[in-house]
Amino acid sequence: MTKTTFFLCPPGAKQSAWRNVALVVASLLLATFLAGCASDSAKTKPANLTLPTGKLSEKARQEQRQAILKVRTRTLNQLHKLKPQTRTEIEQAAGYGVFEINGLNAVLAETHGRGMVQEKRGGRVTYMRLARTDISPGVSVKPYWQVLVFSDPRRLSQFVATGSPSDASHDPSIKVYNLNEKGVSTQADWGARYFRDPDLN
Repeated sequence: MTKTTFFLCPPGAKQSAWRNVALVVASLLLATFLAGCASDSAKTKPANLTLPTGKLSEKARQEQRQAILKVRTRTLNQLHKLKPQTRTEIEQAAGYGVFEINGLNAVLAETHGRGMVQEKRGGRVTYMRLARTDISPGVSVKPYWQVLVFSDPRRLSQFVATGSPSDASHDPSIKVYNLNEKGVSTQADWGARYFRDPDLN
């Protein structure tokens, strides 16, 4: 009579064996999948992961810059026509700025205009925005143009670097001319703060 020998496995041994087999199979499948992905990626161009640098495309930025520069030219020509002495004044200044103030309601927008500031030394142009500080909620801002003349080079450099976070109307180194349909005036009580345009610089 043949003697049969039985091997007793400890509890949970079968489950452990199946778990090991499953892990080996999963590892083989993963390695095969990764090898296939690597061969596919070698055949195709890598994706362009470069993120956009700003809200506007380069074409839109150039168009807006050109529009601001055209406003600058028209405004300065008008100012020189109305006050011829300003031509020499601006030529001898450390720099100047030209802003177009839109006819916006103070409640609807925090930015009431935009423009540029040019430093005479080096000719660098900085594009900036303007927010009126001398208007109450609900008051409409009528369109007009503004020319700033800077006599202090250090104040000009600070202005284009950080803007004017508070009301700049009492700065003696900045002279302002306001132009509208009625003509041109110098105004001592103009109230506005200025800041760099994040889209155009």
